[in-house]
Amino acid sequence: MTLFPSRCDDLLDVASLPPTDNTQLNYRTRPLLPEQEQRFTLSILYGVTAVITLLASFTAWLTDLMPFLEWVMAACALLLLGWLIVRRLTGAPYQYALAASYVLGMAAIGGAVLGGMAEVPVWSMRVSLLLAWLTCALLARQVATWILVGPRVDLETMRRWEVNVPRIVPHGLSFDCPELLTWGVNMLLLAPAWSVAAWIATGWLGAFWLWPVCYVGVLHTVWLAWHLLLSLVVPWPNPLRCWQMTWQALVVFITYDIHHTPAAGVFRFPTRWLRRPAQRWILLSVTLVLLAFCVFLSFPPIDLWPSGPVVAAGQLAFAALAAPVLLATILWFLAGSLLLRFDTELHANMAPDPEDPNAPTEWDNYIDRIINSADELEQEHLLCGTTLQGDYPVLLHRDIHDQHVHIVGDTGASKTSLGIAPQATQLIARADSTVVIVDLKGDRALFETCRREAARTRRMRFRWLANEVGATTFAFNPFIQSHNRHLSTDQLVQQHLQGLSLDYGLKYGAGYFTAMNEIVLGTVLKNCGARSFRELDHYLRDQDWYESIGYKKDWIEARHLGALVTRLSASPLLNVTPDMFANQPAVHEQALDVAELFEEPQVVYLSLRSSVEATNAPTIARLFLWAMFSAACHRKRSDVRVYFFLDEFQQVISDGIRLIFEQFRDMGGTIIAAHQTAGQLRRQGIDIRETVESCTAVKQVFRASDLVSQDQLEKLAGTRTEAVAGWMQRYEPGTGDLIERYLPIHAREREVRVREEQRPRLSRRELQTISSERQSSLVRFTLGSGYTQFAGATVPIASLFPVSFDEYQRRKAKPWPEVPGAFRVTTSDKDDPPTSLKNPKTPKSPNSSPGSSAPSDDDYLREFERRGREAVGG
Repeated sequence: MTLFPSRCDDLLDVASLPPTDNTQLNYRTRPLLPEQEQRFTLSILYGVTAVITLLASFTAWLTDLMPFLEWVMAACALLLLGWLIVRRLTGAPYQYALAASYVLGMAAIGGAVLGGMAEVPVWSMRVSLLLAWLTCALLARQVATWILVGPRVDLETMRRWEVNVPRIVPHGLSFDCPELLTWGVNMLLLAPAWSVAAWIATGWLGAFWLWPVCYVGVLHTVWLAWHLLLSLVVPWPNPLRCWQMTWQALVVFITYDIHHTPAAGVFRFPTRWLRRPAQRWILLSVTLVLLAFCVFLSFPPIDLWPSGPVVAAGQLAFAALAAPVLLATILWFLAGSLLLRFDTELHANMAPDPEDPNAPTEWDNYIDRIINSADELEQEHLLCGTTLQGDYPVLLHRDIHDQHVHIVGDTGASKTSLGIAPQATQLIARADSTVVIVDLKGDRALFETCRREAARTRRMRFRWLANEVGATTFAFNPFIQSHNRHLSTDQLVQQHLQGLSLDYGLKYGAGYFTAMNEIVLGTVLKNCGARSFRELDHYLRDQDWYESIGYKKDWIEARHLGALVTRLSASPLLNVTPDMFANQPAVHEQALDVAELFEEPQVVYLSLRSSVEATNAPTIARLFLWAMFSAACHRKRSDVRVYFFLDEFQQVISDGIRLIFEQFRDMGGTIIAAHQTAGQLRRQGIDIRETVESCTAVKQVFRASDLVSQDQLEKLAGTRTEAVAGWMQRYEPGTGDLIERYLPIHAREREVRVREEQRPRLSRRELQTISSERQSSLVRFTLGSGYTQFAGATVPIASLFPVSFDEYQRRKAKPWPEVPGAFRVTTSDKDDPPTSLKNPKTPKSPNSSPGSSAPSDDDYLREFERRGREAVGG
């Protein structure tokens, strides 16, 4: 990690980014390591002060010897100003030039001040203390707000504590933060404390230059006396912890958002002109230098020779060290206990209770801020994670997300925990769309997470399908869906064939067997009107009966259809008909009707373990998807979008999936497909790689370990131009046995060969490093919208877990819920079949309908059966 990465490392397209000042995610960016923050803070507090003080003293000494240098320095200052303006207008880098000009300018001004004063006047002392008080007040306000927006603070607490943020002018008291009284009173005690310190230094010690030491001691004494006096009203704070918070406040104020990123969702200090790091550094350095000048001028005059230089150097060192200590002490005196109260109440005490399953996590707080943001554009985004280069949030606009998502990653790469679960929970929390999760692994933790998130909204229904024996499940019957009334028999046949993956394509041979499946299924439905796979299996298993309505050869060629229907007829969740569960009407009332998913926001979870039913589980998922696809054509409302999560996507691949990817988006549906490798999109002669690549707008890769994926990612990441330096050296013949011939030590002085090279923006080694990190992934957005502006670049990000690992384990062990409308899955031989199918070995007469004797309140079923009887009778 570099301290100041170049602009080419930042992949954010700033030119296309809308204004981000009003976003309220308030992510506290931290691009530097803690050790880097500590070193940088010390360099600002002590390095800049020492350098400017030393230069100012040297300038004062030179101008005293040669007065005309004052005019020279003034002319140099004007030239520097003009130079900076030219570089700014031409777009040339000017940050380092600005820093150098600032240091030289401060040295020149300081030299004029030191050269024109023999001793420090009292008013300059008061001005320096007033500036120190103002700096500390501004600093405390920024840092208190920084603590307030911590990830552990929920939105309600944040809004309640906003009134406790300190201001320059005290605005009252609060029961939550009684230290506001200390904040207001201590402001009034700063000036009297300095007068006491000056009197002690002059009257008792006889050395006025010791006033900084006396001032620090007096402030500590007053602080202790004040808190002892009000210990019954204001809680006694730990002085050491207050000093720790003071140091943390200085570190935050100096190093926060050091790159000044314009990304959306980043916390920004409430005082606008202090948001740029350079302006904060200027404020601190001016305050520190003024304090240092006052300390330096407090020393009595000295003779330059013979010991003058040594004494002067000691005085300069004392002034440079005393100024930061004075500023830190004033900050500690004013706001140490106040900041400690903020940290205790909003950080330590807000840690989630591991035993409370409903306690909001840091993830919950972030999502809550986005959903309830005052920035309407921010509300339209999902949180993907934070960038590895720059550490700022990556927000995904829903206009991009709605155009399908493709997630790839090795087994165990946390695709479900870091890819599917965060997106699903955010969509559920908004309660404005339907979320369908197809889980072919049976992840109980994901199931429980979605169930709890739906319950938290208090208005989202949560239903599920399960194929495990002993589990509870709701019913889903593809034959009696409400949207089927809008389909002809031929259209219904095609829907079922696609769901059963019995459409083999138009190739020679494959097209023939597709036609056989279509003919047989269509003949049965037109003549009998089956209401379930169990009833359909009753007809398809008897060859002699089928000969009465069709051709024997067709029946023989469609044995794949018969075998698949036989397997599905044993699935309880697919074969619930109106004459079943007479004592449990809720089973029929709560049965899944896919048309409702486009009318009412809700959550549907398909927990279909492939390890339990390797063939049935993917088939049920395809049946559900195709039923939704057909129902989308007849949806009544256009504002309820359905998000269809497909984990283990490779298991449901069929030739018809292409059509869904190409058209589902315009019909109100979004697919989020997740699987292991790109090669899995080519399965059993079906290759949908180009379809998925062209129809998905978000591509996320977890742990790309194979060479093909790494090579593709390296190419997609693009290239960047880098200047590569080499050296010039004399060539001398020789063997070079003792030393390498080509080394930098042989370079010709002041000569270097520079050339430009095109290098991958993400090298293979960097891709391997990113893939090895637990929470890292690579995400690419094919277009820009809202705050998602990356110009198609591949962005390395770190994702967040919605729940902790301990909570994940607890949710994974939760039993299946018992709710009205859900029945328990049992083995097929214990299921009670409908009355009309008690004897499946006895074929029905072709002139009778299997459902005619079964009571039904569904008008569509009666109409469907009537049409079947008329067709047979005709």
